[in-house]
Amino acid sequence: MAKPHSPKQLAELIDTLAPALRRLQGKGAAHGPRITALSHLAKDGPATMRDLATRLNISPQAVTGLIDGLEQEGLVARERHPTDRRKVLIRLNDHAAPQVQAARADRTDTLASLFEGTTKEDRAAFARVAETLLARLG
Repeated sequence: MAKPHSPKQLAELIDTLAPALRRLQGKGAAHGPRITALSHLAKDGPATMRDLATRLNISPQAVTGLIDGLEQEGLVARERHPTDRRKVLIRLNDHAAPQVQAARADRTDTLASLFEGTTKEDRAAFARVAETLLARLG
């Protein structure tokens, strides 16, 4: 592949890279949406289904299916909101925290391995571009 230089070529590269990264994430506890949802709950505490859908950028229906599966595995629990009984909060079960940490570490190690053999300068350039893109995406 020719080295991409134009914004359009870079966009095409990202469009190819994104699904490859999703495939790399694999299945199980470290799978993308699962670990992202669990990480949000571990970091930020209980959240409503709507909050999780917004954070994960998925539909409320998709988050319901995701939480149903995590609840069946005993990783999360539903509980009534303390001040608004109409809302349900999703919380990470206490025993799930170590599993979340281990899954995040595995995922980080897998992604870090992609940078093996790259130069310090290339990694710094990647970081600058990634941080710029993330800032623009909000």
